[in-house]
Amino acid sequence: MLEFKPVVFRLDKELYGIDILRVQGIEKEQQVVRVPNTASYIKGIMNLRGEVIPVYSLRKKFGMPESTSDEVQYIIVSTNGTLIALEVDNVDEIHNIDDEDVHVVPSIVTNGDTRYFDKVLKTSKGLIITIDIDKLLSDDEMEQIQQMKGEM
Repeated sequence: MLEFKPVVFRLDKELYGIDILRVQGIEKEQQVVRVPNTASYIKGIMNLRGEVIPVYSLRKKFGMPESTSDEVQYIIVSTNGTLIALEVDNVDEIHNIDDEDVHVVPSIVTNGDTRYFDKVLKTSKGLIITIDIDKLLSDDEMEQIQQMKGEM
């Protein structure tokens, strides 16, 4: 029996997941420096062990209000050869999901703006939507991040 291992995180009351094989690390309490005139999803940049990494707000991407909590965590992922930090409310845990609990996202909820939703996982905590990291950023967002990194 095959297993899928997502890192599960919370945005508000909703659960999402990212394939653990795409996660480079999980960080708490990082100083984020805002960068003017970037896409609204890009919160700024952080210095992580000497590397400058763009910080990306999943709340903004998903049309959710800003968090009122000061407690956030960052999931460091690699997409198209670039490290980015995804700002999330908190990281829940790593789950082991059996194959029979992994389902395709219904086509009615996927469109050009939500093409990054990958799978739906059935768990004891409820449904978890996984995100395909390589489809998360639009071409424009990826270009902005590359420009930002080039200017550093």
